Amino acid sequence: MSPGGKIIRVRTDINWTLLVSVSFLLAVGLITLYSIEEIQIAKLGSSDVSFKSQLIYSLAGIIAGIIGYNLNPRFLRTTGPFIFYFSTALLIATYLFGTSVKGGVRWLYVGGISIQPSDITRLAIIIYIGSIFSSNKVGWNAVTLKVFLWIIAVTGLILFQPDYGSAMITFLVSLMMLFVLDMPLSMFLPGFAVSSYLGYRLIFEASYREERFLAFLDPWRDPLGSGYQYIQALKSFSAGGLFGAGLGRGRQKLNILPEVQTDLILAHIGEELGFIMTIAIIFLYALICLNMFKISRDCPIKFSRIVVLGFAISFSIQAIINMGGELKLLPLTGIPLPLLSSGGTSRIVSLFMIGYSLGASRYRLEETG
Repeated sequence: MSPGGKIIRVRTDINWTLLVSVSFLLAVGLITLYSIEEIQIAKLGSSDVSFKSQLIYSLAGIIAGIIGYNLNPRFLRTTGPFIFYFSTALLIATYLFGTSVKGGVRWLYVGGISIQPSDITRLAIIIYIGSIFSSNKVGWNAVTLKVFLWIIAVTGLILFQPDYGSAMITFLVSLMMLFVLDMPLSMFLPGFAVSSYLGYRLIFEASYREERFLAFLDPWRDPLGSGYQYIQALKSFSAGGLFGAGLGRGRQKLNILPEVQTDLILAHIGEELGFIMTIAIIFLYALICLNMFKISRDCPIKFSRIVVLGFAISFSIQAIINMGGELKLLPLTGIPLPLLSSGGTSRIVSLFMIGYSLGASRYRLEETG
């Protein structure tokens, strides 16, 4: 992006396939979360879901998406490094002052509102990489090494929470972005090899993570313990059949399927709405990711091309890891499913990514002088 260029808006059309797909998934997610809350309160007397909160987060996410849609790329590029440094400060603040939930310190309460800084950091590091490499080349140079060290630093901060799923996605997204931006194999392969080794050590250095991985290979070796989630998720899909038991009629949300509102929401949808809806949802995620990659390819401004690429990679990896885990094609990692799962920060960040992607291709750079 040339300092002497002027960014002008040249298009007014919109990618309706992306917008309609996202809107449908958002609506299905809210309907599902409302059903979970109502039935759990009626049958159990309480619920882990607050539909009102998720509705508010969705509205906030739509506003964030509209802001992203109208955001001038030059403004985001200029503020990118500051956004990244701010998100890193939030990670440090979470480590020092965060609230512990289920053994992890991943949430920071600000003014009574709970935020998950790891989600903000993933967004920020994508923008940061776009800011740096829209005017620099990836390679054996000081700039690339500095960015790579920052990636390692923030990944480490997320690991300390501990949040291994978010740390893995943050690192993978960053590494894949650099690889697509022509990172030399002499740099990529050692980084990939070292990260793979560390991932292996992290899995097997703690007994509960080792048990979770072994449960993926054979959940029936411990059906009431480490294999329980896999078995119940598969039972949910099986019980739903072709058309499902009907909205609100599923049994797994009655404290049978753990984390039904977050990590395993697709299994719950499979039980209540059936195989056809499950396939439709998977198809829509594929459609969203493909359209985001297409928008990235067609962006006339390099910064936006890089950023939307990062958003597409992030969205794709998160969806694949979650759905793969629920279908027992991958190990479960505790990663929520974008747009469907309960979660405020994740919902807002996802909708901002979608909004910016929708608006990015409307701009081009007009050279001056």
